[in-house]
Amino acid sequence: MADTVNEAELGRSKQSTTPSDHLIHLLTIGWPTDSPLVRRYVAENGLSSVLKDWMNKSEKR
Repeated sequence: MADTVNEAELGRSKQSTTPSDHLIHLLTIGWPTDSPLVRRYVAENGLSSVLKDWMNKSEKR
């Protein structure tokens, strides 16, 4: 039996994303904006304006 892993089957994107793109992805798939990990990611990457915009758009829906 082969121990090799087909990377295409791992479900990981091979494209690099920006921190703001990654944050939007996390929020889109359902991560809460007040989650400790989201807050830490926002703080470490200076994304407070991106998070604020997301929250404003979410309120309007």
